[in-house]
Amino acid sequence: MKIPALKGPRVILRPLKVKDAENYVRWFSDKEVMKYFNQDVWQISLEKEKTAIRKMQRNKDSVNWAIEIGGKHIGGTGLKLDKKNKVAAWGIIIGEKDHWGKGYAVEIINLCADYFFKKLKGERFELNVEMGNKKALKAYKKAGFKLEGVVRNYGYNKLLKRKISYGIMSILKDEYKK
Repeated sequence: MKIPALKGPRVILRPLKVKDAENYVRWFSDKEVMKYFNQDVWQISLEKEKTAIRKMQRNKDSVNWAIEIGGKHIGGTGLKLDKKNKVAAWGIIIGEKDHWGKGYAVEIINLCADYFFKKLKGERFELNVEMGNKKALKAYKKAGFKLEGVVRNYGYNKLLKRKISYGIMSILKDEYKK
């Protein structure tokens, strides 16, 4: 699948490039950035991340973008597609901490949701969020996601030194209004 660039008022989502791997390795090694993420990617090597990006580029069941602000690569986002059921699972990382708290997530969600609902003719746009991540929960609710349920004590976060729970959130096609 050819992945298009998506442009918002402040954000550009462009297809991933192998050269982006250096930034991901740096972000994945930063405990503050990774506080609410899968800790299995910490300390990933540059070669493994390059291989992962090449694999994502070939995967027909996902769409992955680099997030750019003013020409600077600040993070990544993507959709894992279940084409049969017309469902997309969405994820994001904003690795550049100086870009946190500026409202980019809502703009990025809208770009991805527009693409999914309008171009791919999807029906359900969903995500999982660590329930302790209050800023993410607030942004997702602002973007229109509804909390459907919580998977309690799903795992253990070594950084937070506590059990974690994940919320399941979604927007359905008929709920999504731009």
